[in-house]
Amino acid sequence: MSEKSEFGKGLVVCLAKFSEHFTNDQITQIYHRIFLLKKSKKEQDIILSGNPPSNLNYGKDMTNDFIFFMEKTVPIYGSIKSAISSSVTLWANGASDHLYDIEVPLDKKWDKIRVVVDTLKDKGLDMGHGSGLMGKREYTVEDLTELIELTKKALLLIDKKLGLKPDWGEH
Repeated sequence: MSEKSEFGKGLVVCLAKFSEHFTNDQITQIYHRIFLLKKSKKEQDIILSGNPPSNLNYGKDMTNDFIFFMEKTVPIYGSIKSAISSSVTLWANGASDHLYDIEVPLDKKWDKIRVVVDTLKDKGLDMGHGSGLMGKREYTVEDLTELIELTKKALLLIDKKLGLKPDWGEH
C-alpha cells in the first residue's frame, strides 16, 4: 500500500488545492486591509473611530479587524508594510504546502507548463517557507497577485495542452 500524501500530489490536484486558498479567510482579510489602507488618512481615522458613517461602514467585522490591525498588529511589526508582509507570509505558509509535491510530466511538450509551475513553486515556497518565513524579505499583495496569475496561467496552459480552448470567464 502506498503512503498517502499529506497535501496532495500531482499537477492538477496540487494546483486545485493551492488555489482553494485564494478565497480563504486569511486572504480575504488581507484584501480587506489593503482596501481600507487605500482610503485617505482622514477616512481611515473615521473608520478607526469605531462608529463610521454609512459611506465608510463596511460592517462590524471588517471595521473591528481594521481597528485591531492598526492598533495591535502594526505596532508589533513596527510598520504597516511589515504587518502586511507577515499576513501574506502566513497565508503562503499554509497555501504553499500544496506545492511541495507538484509535478509536471517530463515530456518536452510540457516544458512551457513546467516553467510556469516551477516559477509558481519557487515563489510560493519561498514566500511561505523560505525568505518570508525567516523574515529575510517582505512580501506584498502584489506578490499574492503574482501567485494567483501564475496559477491561472498554468491552468490555462494545461487546458490548451489538452486541446481545449479555455476561457477564464469574467466572474
